[in-house]
Amino acid sequence: MKKILTVLFTVMTAVVASAQGSPGMDMEIKQFQDKKVDSGREYYGDIPARITKVVVSGDNSMTDLLFRNSVEENWNISPYEFCDPEEFDRIKTDTNYYFLVRLDKMHRKADSPAMEFVCFLKGNEKAGDNLSQMPELIALPLFPDNDDNDRIFTYLPAYMNIIQTYIQKIVDGKVYPSKRGEIHLGTMSKSRNSSILFNSEDMAYHAPMQKFEQMFRGRASTVPQEEIDLAMKEAAPRTLVSLVVAPGADSNGSWCYKMLISADTYELYYFKKHKISPKKGPGFLKSDLKRISRLVTPHYTIR
Repeated sequence: MKKILTVLFTVMTAVVASAQGSPGMDMEIKQFQDKKVDSGREYYGDIPARITKVVVSGDNSMTDLLFRNSVEENWNISPYEFCDPEEFDRIKTDTNYYFLVRLDKMHRKADSPAMEFVCFLKGNEKAGDNLSQMPELIALPLFPDNDDNDRIFTYLPAYMNIIQTYIQKIVDGKVYPSKRGEIHLGTMSKSRNSSILFNSEDMAYHAPMQKFEQMFRGRASTVPQEEIDLAMKEAAPRTLVSLVVAPGADSNGSWCYKMLISADTYELYYFKKHKISPKKGPGFLKSDLKRISRLVTPHYTIR
């Protein structure tokens, strides 16, 4: 059922599922590196009955307004209430609550750019001043700190559905957060009837046009972000769109996150990350295109 996101765009909510497919193409999302996460349906099975506190700053920024709106339009896995950072700080030690919150300063060295994530956390009595004590079930990257790019706004409703689908799998005992701090979303699904829209600025590797056409058999193209926004707004059927979240090319050692999301079902088809280096800039690498080409052309071998 299509819902209207009143500020910028029209979205269609959908129940998304983890993709399954060929081996050797696992997607993963990194959690707090030093955190231990208890796993098991017994520990997280109460999520649908517990209140999820959605932390918003209340500063009326565009990010805050759209984040709040995306929750109101799409969140249905549990009852929820909005709270401010001060309330979050007071009750984060209460194990009766779960929290959907935007956090930064994850996955980085002290001298690397901060990255903001949207995280789903469980209250923990040991949290205190150390949020890494809070079990984190999933975190998706939003943007580098102090980044004024509003591109992520288009993807917020999809993020809500991706997060909830993953949480449901945890509740059902089908997926367990790893004590090593990694979450495996599954493997890429082969989808020979799908087309792929890559933002032209998302490409770290620029394949020659003829080779690009050969890899994807004409089912992929590089386009401006406006075309991707339109595909998401209209819930374009059988269309995957790209998203890259990374700091600038001069941020060597920082993480670059690369995703493909279905425009009509909000399914996360691809999630990989790499560290930015002089040889590996921010964006999709040649190795990414090799994996992604198997989505639509499973018999093609890239050289």
